Amino acid sequence: MKKKVLIYNGQLFMGGIEKVLTRYLHALSAQENLDIELLIKENDPKKNILYKDLPKNLKCTFIKSEGMVNFREKMSSKRKNIFCNIIYQVMREIEKIQMKIFLKSFFQKNNDIDVVVDFDMSLGKYLGTIKTSKKIGWFHYSIAARKGKKRERLRERLKGYDKLVTICDEMTEELREVYPAEIEKGVRLYNPLNIDEIVTMSKDIDSLDNEEKHMIKENYLIGVSRLVHGKGREDLIKIYAKLKKLGIQEKLYILGEGPEKEKLEKLIEKLNLKKDVFLVGQKSNPYIWMRNATLFLHPSYGEGLPTVFIESMACGTPVIAYDCPTGPKEILEDGKNGGIIELGNIEEFSELTYEVLKNKEILENYKKNSDERVLDFSTTQIMSQFIEILK
Repeated sequence: MKKKVLIYNGQLFMGGIEKVLTRYLHALSAQENLDIELLIKENDPKKNILYKDLPKNLKCTFIKSEGMVNFREKMSSKRKNIFCNIIYQVMREIEKIQMKIFLKSFFQKNNDIDVVVDFDMSLGKYLGTIKTSKKIGWFHYSIAARKGKKRERLRERLKGYDKLVTICDEMTEELREVYPAEIEKGVRLYNPLNIDEIVTMSKDIDSLDNEEKHMIKENYLIGVSRLVHGKGREDLIKIYAKLKKLGIQEKLYILGEGPEKEKLEKLIEKLNLKKDVFLVGQKSNPYIWMRNATLFLHPSYGEGLPTVFIESMACGTPVIAYDCPTGPKEILEDGKNGGIIELGNIEEFSELTYEVLKNKEILENYKKNSDERVLDFSTTQIMSQFIEILK
């Protein structure tokens, strides 16, 4: 008989977790001895842009209806209005109740599920509704970053999981230090990458329009992430401003969307960089942009295992990053495969970037070592480990 596996995630936005999830789903759906089903909380067609990338033979169920999500988002956008804010707060409470009712009913009807994978660790508060299945939780961000009540609340929820996946060795050590009672459940599993597919897409010039084709012919540095505070996009622009004063000619392209966009636009204008720094937006094929860049810069303040590093390295573009928790130091092997900078040190970041741009020997050495490192993250190797966890 096939093993029935349910994988849960909050949404299918264009995010790091969701991109990793789609890779796993494609690999798992090809396994003849597995029956895979996906459970998603938010039915938001506009934001769930990775829905189209799911395997065609995969069953996908949404918990919250499109109508409910759209109405809540409409009220959220009008929260300055007292009446709309009240409705929004009431809706949030209703959604929590509806979530519990849905899950209880779902698992009563589907009591033959063998394994439940809580891929974004947001199912923890509802584990009591899952009686029979093996439950696997998945850490994607620094465990030590949780503080106070959040840390203690998670401590209780972790008791409900049978296995806990960490995505780098540094995160495993955080599990050992923060939740020592759960360390026996821990298993490290790198995020998988289809290296061949990434390389192929990085050469797909037809995925660009004429303006974009012109842009990638320029000499440029690149950053790719959501435009949110923790990703250090402000630092990235300030680092570039220092590089510009040192005389570099490369432009800076920042790929991604997010709530910080307007703030970043104002900073670019304030620093007189409108002709040099471009917020390019979200791209369905970021790899061709990575491939044609000179360096990938990532002054982020927190990660899990930044897959985007490995993607850039697979495209032949070395990475310089803050030594944030967790993952950068492990992927870049303490500076062997790219630059590692003290967290928040804009001055040091700009100095090393300038040195690498001027010293082709350092740049080529980073590229050579990166080529070897990316092989550790291949889908084939990691999938065999994941199959073992499901047993």
